[in-house]
Formats: sequence, C-alpha cells, structure tokens
Amino acid sequence: MSNRKSANDRRIRYVGILGCVALILTLGSGCYSFRGSSVPPHLKTISLSPVVDNSGFGSSVYRDVCSQSLSDRLRSENALQFVDRDGDAKLSCTMSSIHDEAISVKVGEVERERKVLVSIEAEYYDAVKKRQIFKKTFTNSAVFAVATASTDRDTAIRTALQQDVDDIILAIVSGW
Repeated sequence: MSNRKSANDRRIRYVGILGCVALILTLGSGCYSFRGSSVPPHLKTISLSPVVDNSGFGSSVYRDVCSQSLSDRLRSENALQFVDRDGDAKLSCTMSSIHDEAISVKVGEVERERKVLVSIEAEYYDAVKKRQIFKKTFTNSAVFAVATASTDRDTAIRTALQQDVDDIILAIVSGW
C-alpha cells in the first residue's frame, strides 16, 4: 500500500510541476517582444533608399510594391522614426532574383504547381557610426497553380515579396 501511495504522490508532484511550468511559459510568452529590443540607442531615425530591381524579371511593378511595402512597414514600426532622407540608419534594398521553378514532378505526371522565389538583398547601415549593421539576402517562396498561372503567379510573387519585407523589418528591430 505504501508503494502505491508513494507512486501516486510522485505522479501528483510531477503533474503539479508540469502545470506550473506550463503556466509560467503561457504567462511569459506574452511578455517578450522584438519591438525595438536590439535597435542601438543612438539610432532614432531610418531612411529608405529607392529599391533597385536587378532581378531581370522585366516588371517594375514589383520594385514599386517592394518600395511601398517597406516604407509602409517602416512608418508603422515604433522602433525607429521613418524619415525621407538622411536617417541615422539607412536601409538599401536590391531585388536580386524573381524566378519560378517546378516543385517535384515524377516521370509521367503533369505539373500542377510551381514555386516562385523572390530574393531581396538588404543592407542596414548605421550612418552615425558609419558602419554596416548587416547585409543579407532574404529569400522566400510561394506556390501557385499552373492551371491559373497568369493570375496566381502575380499573387505568389507578392506573397513571397511581402514575406521578404517582413523578414527585413524583423531583422532591423531584432538585431539579427
């Protein structure tokens, strides 16, 4: 009887400890934020150079979409104040690649979906201390149906491009 009681006591303690850990993790998860956590204190403003399109894709629309999305996100972010020029920090972006490729097609199958990849090279520069904070290439992808490629490819490119923009902004405010 005492072995059974001690085994039950251990189970109760184990479940209690797990419950406490789960509660701490749940409560703590809402307290952590990337917003402004790693932006150096001497940087107060950020400016965006015009986005350059070296993708060879042949459509300036995506350069404009990228520029607008970046400027909108920088304006809405509270980590740095967005200014038109001469910011303490400067962001320069080049769309280096937009292309699509087959996902996996087995011999004898008809291709149903393709994947579009969008790569943006971003340089984040500290104009106060005159040093590069980072220079990285961000690449994201989205899938589109081959049957409706004429419309779905555009949506997929915009989706991948927006994911790149989100990653760039996250890198700025989190100090990647």
